[in-house]
Amino acid sequence: MPLPLERDQIQQLTEELEVIIAAHLAWFKQLNRALVCGSDLPTADLHPEAHLRSPFGLWYYTREPHPLAEYAIFQELGAIQQAMHTAARLALLEVAEGRRPAPDLYDQCIDLSLRLNTRLRNLQLDIIGELLTTDPLTGCSTRRGMLVRLREEQERMLRIQRPCSICLMDFDRFKRINDELGHPAGDAVLRQGMQFAAGVLRKYDSIYRYGGEEFLICLPGTPLNDAAQVVERIRHGLEHLPIRLPGGRVIQVTASFGLTEMHPKRPVEESIANADLALIRAKENGRNRIEIWWEGKI
Repeated sequence: MPLPLERDQIQQLTEELEVIIAAHLAWFKQLNRALVCGSDLPTADLHPEAHLRSPFGLWYYTREPHPLAEYAIFQELGAIQQAMHTAARLALLEVAEGRRPAPDLYDQCIDLSLRLNTRLRNLQLDIIGELLTTDPLTGCSTRRGMLVRLREEQERMLRIQRPCSICLMDFDRFKRINDELGHPAGDAVLRQGMQFAAGVLRKYDSIYRYGGEEFLICLPGTPLNDAAQVVERIRHGLEHLPIRLPGGRVIQVTASFGLTEMHPKRPVEESIANADLALIRAKENGRNRIEIWWEGKI
């Protein structure tokens, strides 16, 4: 993915898919019994629009737009399911008229049914993976998969000959907020602050919760000078962002930033370490600022 959905929506989709998979397996069992034994014909499957009336069809076709509509595997499901119901209808018509379906037609019914089940399971696993790689508090990606994504961006740098900048962001005096105002206040700072930061970025940028109140921002195709302008918009906007705490109190917070350009050939961990050095310098120089690590100097 990633899916542009809230965590509770993603959770709901996994539960819906479990119901759909169970219903499909029950349908498949009934169809196979009818084709093999010639009894208990599912007459509903003889209707030309059976694919629309099945539990899968109601789930797939009646929501406009469906939250998974742009997802490639989801788009494939509809074609497989329609072909499956067409084959099932033809095979059931043969049985209804006292004939055995041709082996090729029977195999087509079975193969399409199994293929649909496999695709549904793959989709469910992908969505579960989305849950595992999304921080429930901030909606940012987690560190799970972060290095893989950064290495992909590093390969892309070499392929298109465009730089990629990364930035470590750390909320200033965050421990004091937790100690003096409580952890719910700290959660509010992280949630609202990162919602603002994500809104500044482009669709192909990404943010990862690196640990605690520290986040890593990846800016593909962006040289340092341009990246500094993007990060400055985050820094300046965050400084003036009213954070509403539980109970209604409003506070303002700041963050410090360490920015560097990812090296095209050295390990990505080295670039992260360089961004961390710049972040430390930003803290030492008074916080609420951006420091840039340049190759060979800071």
